[in-house]
Amino acid sequence: MAGGAVLAATDVRAWLPYAAVAAVSALSGLTALARPGRSRPGPAAEPAGPPSEFRDATAEDGRNTSARTSRTESRADATPVAPGRSVYEMTRPVRPVPVQGLADDPPFAVRAAVHSHVAHIASPGLLGTPEAVHIPLTGHNLLLTLTATGPDEVVLRSLRAEVTDRPPLRADGVALARPRMPDLVMSADLLESAQRAVRAYRRLRSPDVAVLLDHSPAPVLAEAGADTALPLTAAPGASATLTCAPVTDDGRWVRWRLTAEIACAGRVWRPWWDLAVTATTGLARFSPDAAPTPAPVHALYHDHYDPRAPEGQRAPSETDRTFQVVAHTSRDGRGVLEMPSRPEPGPEPPGAAEAIRRADALTRAGDLTGAAEAYRSAAEAGSGQAAYLLAGLARNQGDLDGAAHWYERAAARRVPAAYDNLGVLAMLRGDLDEAERWYRRGMDAGDWAAAVGLGVVREKRGDEAQAEELWRLAGKRDVPNADQNLAVLYERQGRHREAGELFTRAAGAGDVQAAVRLGFRCHEAGDRDGAERWWHTAADAGSADGAFYLGLLLVSEGRAEDGERLWERAAAHLGTPGRAVARTPPGPEAGTAYRIGAAAEPGEVYAAYELGLLHWERDDHDAALAWWTLAAGTGHVDSVFGLCQLYLNVRGDLAECLRWGYFALDIEGVPADRVAALAAGMREVAEQFAGAGAYESDPGAAAEACSLAAEAYRRLTAHDSAHRPAWEEAVRRLVALAESSGSPRARQQAASAAARLRTTG
Repeated sequence: MAGGAVLAATDVRAWLPYAAVAAVSALSGLTALARPGRSRPGPAAEPAGPPSEFRDATAEDGRNTSARTSRTESRADATPVAPGRSVYEMTRPVRPVPVQGLADDPPFAVRAAVHSHVAHIASPGLLGTPEAVHIPLTGHNLLLTLTATGPDEVVLRSLRAEVTDRPPLRADGVALARPRMPDLVMSADLLESAQRAVRAYRRLRSPDVAVLLDHSPAPVLAEAGADTALPLTAAPGASATLTCAPVTDDGRWVRWRLTAEIACAGRVWRPWWDLAVTATTGLARFSPDAAPTPAPVHALYHDHYDPRAPEGQRAPSETDRTFQVVAHTSRDGRGVLEMPSRPEPGPEPPGAAEAIRRADALTRAGDLTGAAEAYRSAAEAGSGQAAYLLAGLARNQGDLDGAAHWYERAAARRVPAAYDNLGVLAMLRGDLDEAERWYRRGMDAGDWAAAVGLGVVREKRGDEAQAEELWRLAGKRDVPNADQNLAVLYERQGRHREAGELFTRAAGAGDVQAAVRLGFRCHEAGDRDGAERWWHTAADAGSADGAFYLGLLLVSEGRAEDGERLWERAAAHLGTPGRAVARTPPGPEAGTAYRIGAAAEPGEVYAAYELGLLHWERDDHDAALAWWTLAAGTGHVDSVFGLCQLYLNVRGDLAECLRWGYFALDIEGVPADRVAALAAGMREVAEQFAGAGAYESDPGAAAEACSLAAEAYRRLTAHDSAHRPAWEEAVRRLVALAESSGSPRARQQAASAAARLRTTG
């Protein structure tokens, strides 16, 4: 078989939190920030967080170098790449059908859903419709549910079925239900979808009404009689369901309309549904002595209704049971492949390879603008590899929207790693539906790495069983991070022995995050030498997390110089301190986030913060500012508040203090107590500059500080109305300070703050 959703992500690693001991960070007058505290190693509580890396599976000449297996692709947005139709596992056997003709708001709800064990799938555009079409097989269940939502009973008095068209049947694939696991799964990437199909399977209901679509004139199911289930009545606040069985012997795409007559409170409504059915399964029986013969649906699924056997088909006995095999078929459909064929990327346009080589050379020379132009020219000419590389360039420069655009262009040209990276981007946005969609497309291309990302999505949705299944299957194929994530899950579930075995296996295979975790386990067990050994292993493999935690261990034992060298090595990927000092976050009007380079590894950020703390303790404020600027640029809260303190109390630079204060307000998830401390501190700073303390009066500076305090209280009020009085007082004080300062800027800030206060009532 050539289908079924396969398995789905990218390089997803577990985040290792720097378990901060809550450092006092209250801004108190002009002594803005107490000395930050130092933390100790602490293990992660979750198996996997948002992906922190993207896959770069291309060589310098733009060729894809990932040695991954994938199946013949049957795309959802185009006709199949290979001839013939694919066979998919049916994981959604019940599909709702939209009702039409209910423009007003009736005192009832009526819903229709199709339940079938076999359906043909036609992708958007194939049958002249903008959406995908699922065509169920004759004898399936059409479930009509009537609910009385008002005080009166509702009656479904009659149904009329009318065939509207019988065009030729064209479809990309066939989806079939699976009541049991197959006897043999020859293509491992189809295992997960078969398991999901078995979980989704349920028998059809015996129908109340048979809709004989081949009869002429159109059948009418009307007045009550001994052999009908109509009228159907729903009492107030209750529901009633009618099970219909559409029946046809026509192998074409039979399009038909079902119209209902519903009465309630003296009124009549006539809603309708546009439906489809066919008698052709698209499947055949094979035997050694005869040519393949078409298999009718009643022979495959005995609960599909057949008017020739109204009591139902004979249930198969064990001796009748056919041996079921799940595998990919060969391109001509005549043989079975043990491993699926790999979909080739779209053909590259002439000159693309040369443009990519030129862009690679420009990238190595540091000319990113020139490299982007070279990639773009090739990508716009139709090069999937150039689009993929351009997306990576945009991503590394923090342009995630641009990265998404070019990854989508690469995915359209069937560059496999692009699917994974689009899943990563969706995860970073918190869009689990979009992430799952891209990861499953990656799986459908046969990419086992995608199983790791899909496992993360399923775990976040609370489906730990499927996450475990995905990670276990991927781990057997040595996919990076699969064993690591599964081990974290086991550890959280209390399955410590299994977790330890997986961590050890993953670390032995070179998984640096697993080595970091083993260091944690040793540290918690009092095995200091084991912790150092595993963290050293991770650090030597290039892990910033390993280098950071090893450095933290050494510093805690008084080996500050050794720890400092490790932290400098861990933080090196963030950039050089000298470069970071020259860059400052946007002002309060900009409202944009400040980032340096691509997403940072946690150990890189924590190391930069600790280096800043070391230099702060030595009164080397320039070095502290440099390291904290690097860490703060990634959104590290302690570093941001450290910069506020340093600029205000050491350098006397209120403007830079305020810039970082506004930046703190834009950090997602900053604790409310830190925001409250910032607000209270800025309010006191405003009083100091207003002349209430030992400092020279500066109403303009006071207004600037009060403006930040007002904005902080506004954001606190959005989550807790108890802060509203403080917000109102800060705005009143800001208005007064703005008037006394005579500063146009202060007046503008005051007017804006007052307007925001008024709009909230």
